[in-house]
Amino acid sequence: MLVEADVVAALRAPHAGSVARVYAAACAERMAQIFTGLRAGAPGRDADADFFVDTMGRLWRPEDPLDDAPARARRLEQFPEMRPPETGHTAVRDIYAFFSVLTLRYAALCAVSGDAAEAEQCGHVVLTAMGQMQQNVAGSRFYDDELAWQRRSVPLGGETVDAAALRAGCVRTGRARLDAVLARLK
Repeated sequence: MLVEADVVAALRAPHAGSVARVYAAACAERMAQIFTGLRAGAPGRDADADFFVDTMGRLWRPEDPLDDAPARARRLEQFPEMRPPETGHTAVRDIYAFFSVLTLRYAALCAVSGDAAEAEQCGHVVLTAMGQMQQNVAGSRFYDDELAWQRRSVPLGGETVDAAALRAGCVRTGRARLDAVLARLK
């Protein structure tokens, strides 16, 4: 479940730091509603949900250098999702919340560094999550749809990426993914 070669090439192109940041933000956005939908309102998790939403919002502001990204990544590493029990995460809500937090961690680090490797990690985590979801939801195309979203998130063939339109589409996609996770919990 690797990021496709043409997407990797766009992320690694010279001076592609802003491309990597937008791509990473888009990956995180498609997973964000899963975390907020599963954790907001849970006992003791409101501050985590607020921090998640604040970090997500700052990722989309390219004028914001996100100088505190390393501290944000460390705080995300302290979330319970990043500290699984010895048996690992086994509950559906915990598994997908983990993928969401991990994606945001990589996206925050990418925002400060512009490093293609961090962006690629975002894409890899989301592909893994969607591959797992596709295996568990009969007739779904989550993995295939994620591949398409990743291609739309970078300028392939010379076109530009409209970040505002991309974010709006990612929010809609994130909501559909949350709905699928919630349906699995019933």
